[in-house]
Amino acid sequence: MEIFILFTYVGLFLITLILCFASVKYFITMWKFKNRKKDGSEDKDFRRFE
Repeated sequence: MEIFILFTYVGLFLITLILCFASVKYFITMWKFKNRKKDGSEDKDFRRFE
């Protein structure tokens, strides 16, 4: 029984770690999108958002 609980904790920890990295990556992308060029010129990094 203790082994099952240990595996559950390890699994939840890994899921949390993956979601944390995904959130940080999304935050950095949105921060770059917010601070992109203001003059209306083409920005090849963010073509997928338009």
